[in-house]
Amino acid sequence: MSEKMIIPDEFQGSVRRLLNRIPPEQRDDETLQAALLVYLKLGGEKLARHYIEISKKVFPDQMVLIKKQLHDGVDEDEADGDHPDDAERVEEYAADFNKPDSDAEAFI
Repeated sequence: MSEKMIIPDEFQGSVRRLLNRIPPEQRDDETLQAALLVYLKLGGEKLARHYIEISKKVFPDQMVLIKKQLHDGVDEDEADGDHPDDAERVEEYAADFNKPDSDAEAFI
């Protein structure tokens, strides 16, 4: 640890245990050490261990959210999901739904 950081006595043991979990190349990073102490004070050793595990992971700078591009030949209506016959399907479904059921009439 850096001599600049003052670690309270109640956290000395926890900090030593947590420093063993940090990769050697990151142990001298004062920002990581300060954040570790903050997480230790706020949430205890479990939260500080979780922070260390997250700091070990490498995240890509740019993530590809959409891997597939739309083809040039696709119409804009089809790309939006609006198809010309969708309205007809909805009307047919509504008409079928609103038809009286012969069994229901017999029940009444």
